[in-house]
Amino acid sequence: MQIQNDESNEMMKGSGIAVMGPKGAAVITPYYKESIQVLERCHLSCLQQHGDWPFRHVLVADGHPREKIDGWDVDHITLPTSHGDNGNTPRCVGAISAINKGYWPILFLDADNWYQPWHFNTMGELRQRHPSADVLAMGRVCALPDGTLIPGIPEEDLELRHVDTSCYVFYPSAFRALPLWGMMPPYLGPICDRFIRESITELGLVLAGTHHPSIVFTAHYSWAYEALNRQIPNDVHDVNWKQIQGAYNPSEVYQRTGLRSSLITDSNGAHAIGSIHQGSSLSGPLIAKTTSTLDP
Repeated sequence: MQIQNDESNEMMKGSGIAVMGPKGAAVITPYYKESIQVLERCHLSCLQQHGDWPFRHVLVADGHPREKIDGWDVDHITLPTSHGDNGNTPRCVGAISAINKGYWPILFLDADNWYQPWHFNTMGELRQRHPSADVLAMGRVCALPDGTLIPGIPEEDLELRHVDTSCYVFYPSAFRALPLWGMMPPYLGPICDRFIRESITELGLVLAGTHHPSIVFTAHYSWAYEALNRQIPNDVHDVNWKQIQGAYNPSEVYQRTGLRSSLITDSNGAHAIGSIHQGSSLSGPLIAKTTSTLDP
């Protein structure tokens, strides 16, 4: 059931199960060279949430700050240079800053994505149903950069084998996973959400998810244009799996994170490493199942 009004919101707050801390949640958005219009869309989607949920939007500039953001009621953190790791370093810095200021849970929203107005309410309802979950996995719908929706839900999302970064909600019991965004090698940046998903399993965290879409994910990948019979532009963000596989060093990953990752594996199937169908974090090598609960 989708909850979209203040009365239902208050009911959830009064149920005895803490959805947010006293200061509210934090939404972490790393950005690089996105236009101010794209960043405004992202920020407005937070401001336009149904219900009276307290939150703080934390925007972290990865070497290219937009001065206009200094006039917004947000935390605006500027890193002096970019890190070339798909937003992992600013994502980590923003999360740690929010934790140490007392915000929880910690959510992520990449700059070119946006929340539907019922995102916080849906999160609250999912938390009510699964109060022991350490991490929530919210639902999403995919769209081309021009806003055209792509029908269907990826199989991996349906089975919680994959959770996009913008769909994660981390409660304090899962905060130990958040520094991993900044500790994984930069070459894992394009598949950072996969590494985090695997880490949730390795850390023994409980994951609960829903298919109800409350996030719009901008899919500038070959598979997205193919799904709509569109011509594939030259600037798609397809992941170079062969390059990642060539750079992958399990010893380095362990030294940095303390985790023994088996994320990069060979495959002879239709979605083998290097396939254009793995051009995003929507499809790729299978990972082990974790302790998880999935709501329809």
